[in-house]
Amino acid sequence: MTHPAPFGTAPPRFCTEHSLAAGEPLAGWGAHPARNILIRWPKGKWRHSLRIAADMGDAVEVAIARAVDAGWRINLIDRKGEPDDRLRVFVFPDGLAFDLDPASLPAFLDAVPLGRDALQPFAPVPVRSALILCCTHGQHDACCAKWGFATYKALAAAAAERDDFDIWEATHLGGCRFAGGVLVLPALRKYGRVRAEHAAALLEAEAQGRAYLPCYRGASDLHPAAQAAEVAGLQYLAALGHYGVPKVRQIAEHAYDVTLPGGAACVHVTPNEVRSYGACTDLKAAAPLTPKTVWRGDVHSAATKVS
Repeated sequence: MTHPAPFGTAPPRFCTEHSLAAGEPLAGWGAHPARNILIRWPKGKWRHSLRIAADMGDAVEVAIARAVDAGWRINLIDRKGEPDDRLRVFVFPDGLAFDLDPASLPAFLDAVPLGRDALQPFAPVPVRSALILCCTHGQHDACCAKWGFATYKALAAAAAERDDFDIWEATHLGGCRFAGGVLVLPALRKYGRVRAEHAAALLEAEAQGRAYLPCYRGASDLHPAAQAAEVAGLQYLAALGHYGVPKVRQIAEHAYDVTLPGGAACVHVTPNEVRSYGACTDLKAAAPLTPKTVWRGDVHSAATKVS
């Protein structure tokens, strides 16, 4: 599926428009750390930082800094209807949820790096539904407000009749120029340029445990070239009716095998260069454009397995 440019002949006014006009591919930009702490904090208090809000207080800010130093990524999340006197917090990859007294948040954050046993006093509950995070962080970048919030509303509406997804607004997920940006946990699949019309199909693909290919950026644990190969291989195999989570194996400097239970594709990747703005502030300031290396995958051969 192609994404029509959201503008006509006028110069791009948003970094998302500029990235699209520059021909920047989504594949290769799926990286995301595995260790995540998500803290429900009122969106009205969010500021430019992805993890520090306006009214947190010194004790919380210091505890957040310690957790980050210990290797944890922290994002803020929110949605309407959440209680003001409790904080919903998630920890991945453990897949645990907590309802905390706000006063206990510093002690909780100090306990997270110590492991599951240290978290028992905070009454953990296993996460039963996949979390869908949609970046709506307008304080960080205008694109995330313009495209992200519409995407969030569409995802929430599409999930309203289901019980297998938990939809949240989130702070900066990386790649503002790919708004609307979406992250799925615990699968750690990252998406870009998600529009309202993609919402139902994205949820259906995720419900089947597979990537939604029109907006997929690549597996978070692969490097960019391998992500490009993965996406190209999955797209080719999907056209043959094969879906799933692939095994990606490098077989040469610029070649990968992408394997599903029903078939396999050999993908060659080629480095290319694009110049796009990473943020709207850079675009508005007409900052110098630096080249980005991107990878494009082409299937050179494929095989179908007979069960």
